[in-house]
Amino acid sequence: MNTILVEIAAYRDDELPKTVASLLKNARYPERLRFAIVHQFGPETAGCIDEYKTDTRFKIVEQPWYEARGVGVARRKCDELYDDEDFYLQIDSHMRCKDSWDDRLEAEWIALSDSRAILSSYPPAYRYDNNDREIFVSSEPNRLVVHDMFMGDIPVFFGKALPKDAPRRGAFVAGGLQFGPGKICREVPYEPRICFIGEEIVHSLRLFAAGYHIYSVDDQVISHLYIRSENQKNAHHFWKDFTESEELKEVYAQMNKLSYGVVREYLSVDQTPVSPGTLASFEDFAGVEFARRLVHPDTYHTPPLPMAVDAGWKQSAIPPQKQS
Repeated sequence: MNTILVEIAAYRDDELPKTVASLLKNARYPERLRFAIVHQFGPETAGCIDEYKTDTRFKIVEQPWYEARGVGVARRKCDELYDDEDFYLQIDSHMRCKDSWDDRLEAEWIALSDSRAILSSYPPAYRYDNNDREIFVSSEPNRLVVHDMFMGDIPVFFGKALPKDAPRRGAFVAGGLQFGPGKICREVPYEPRICFIGEEIVHSLRLFAAGYHIYSVDDQVISHLYIRSENQKNAHHFWKDFTESEELKEVYAQMNKLSYGVVREYLSVDQTPVSPGTLASFEDFAGVEFARRLVHPDTYHTPPLPMAVDAGWKQSAIPPQKQS
């Protein structure tokens, strides 16, 4: 039976124990699960997963919230807990799973007949109503497309619904849902200098450079809490906590300054840590031109990938179009 390393980077999130419980309860084979959890806790979440500390399936790194240094550091720490598991599942700390989610994800991955496949797209949503009941919202399989350029030059994404039976090959990974070969944790560990914005574009490029292939998730067995309700008193956000602290707001400013610089290095032909040729190939495959902040004109029709086989498409490139 194949093992699955579930990687969760959590920041002051009282959804974390519910997420772990959902993973365990709804797995067909919970005994094959392994957990790599980085628990950045506040006073409201301290001890919330203590029940798992004696469970040999769990590796937990804990630190107080004010020592957090961004999503890249936290996800890298999760990668470092990899111990030759067959698969990895990277998710956020506020997720819910359907019955037999482990079998279903593995079956979908196997059906691709691609040993370098990664299943990744934006999961459907769940939310709380005014009575604290969980409400699940269905959605179509989607492909990440460039939605906007943050600060003018860093691509951010939208999950564009795919027509039925459309090709599932994509170019960009979602930070909150990835399933693929476990060895990725060792071969392409997360870039630790990314604070938050730019996480997905940088990791997508690095996976492409390593020869991995992204596919949208068809069987959507995991849901994500996108919107916190007003009666969730313990909802905390990394950026808000740090910017409202006199002691930490400068730390946060320096983290972001470094992070944005790193993202721009990756996307610059003159500075990229991957080869310039790989960057150019990724631009043609994904249909995004980083230097001019433009995208392929057919982007929002979600055609089969690659978007292009050479740079000729750039003559008709268009600005990103915000999706809704």
